[in-house]
Amino acid sequence: MWFKVDDGFCMNPKTAMLSNDATALWLRSGTWAAQQLTKGRVPANMIPMFRCSDDSVQELCDAGLWEYDADKDEYVFHDWADYQPDGDEVDAKRRKRSEAGKKGASRRWKKPENGKNGKPMANAMANAWQTDSKCHGKPMANAWQDDGKPMANACPVPVPVPDKKEEEYYSSSKEMTLAMFQDSTELTAADSMMRTAYPNLDLHDAWNAFSVRHYDGIRTVGDWIRLWRGWCENRAQMGGIPPSKPHVHTWACEHTLKALHLQSQDDVTDMASAVKKANELNQKEEP
Repeated sequence: MWFKVDDGFCMNPKTAMLSNDATALWLRSGTWAAQQLTKGRVPANMIPMFRCSDDSVQELCDAGLWEYDADKDEYVFHDWADYQPDGDEVDAKRRKRSEAGKKGASRRWKKPENGKNGKPMANAMANAWQTDSKCHGKPMANAWQDDGKPMANACPVPVPVPDKKEEEYYSSSKEMTLAMFQDSTELTAADSMMRTAYPNLDLHDAWNAFSVRHYDGIRTVGDWIRLWRGWCENRAQMGGIPPSKPHVHTWACEHTLKALHLQSQDDVTDMASAVKKANELNQKEEP
């Protein structure tokens, strides 16, 4: 759910003279009201949660951005319905996201049947060990013992080679939906990395929440992987789940990039500075 802010907010006569505290209160309480679907109503007992003073509350009321409802002891956003999504629409969208996320998770985490996981690559590798007519009816496993000849002279194991379209499908710069990312080999690799880093993290629950949040997103593979890894790391931290081993900062890790105010490793232009920053971060975290 989003709390919409007009791009002319800072220049509006009602808001231009607001203090930083009052502006922060308006923004924090607005995002809370949008998330909770209160139709722009903020109970007075919630104000301390937003870490703002009574003076900030009075500023918003004096500016006409808030109105006080004495009967319910609540503050009401002015003209909330004119700018923010309707609660019924948001409920419907959330239900749609939830259903889409559950379907996607069910498809992704379904149990293997007959020793197969339903993926083309897995089936192709399983079939590779079946009888091949070119091998005179012998199983491929016996190719090593075929007349004492080395494997190089035996029948080759058929390995599926992705065509050009499939290679483009999984290109790091190719945009894809969440459903496409869900079936990608890159996600499988990212999952393996997360299981190694956080063996006690429930990836099934993490994916359910992730798919509900991003079910209608369209991003590149690289962006999806960064989002998914960050999502897992945040859930582990919030759940008090420690990593299996301490993180070692490198020039390309997200902590080093953040310290250098960079978005991705592609933005690194001074490798020496990035390495130096990674070493500094590692030294700070030494016991």
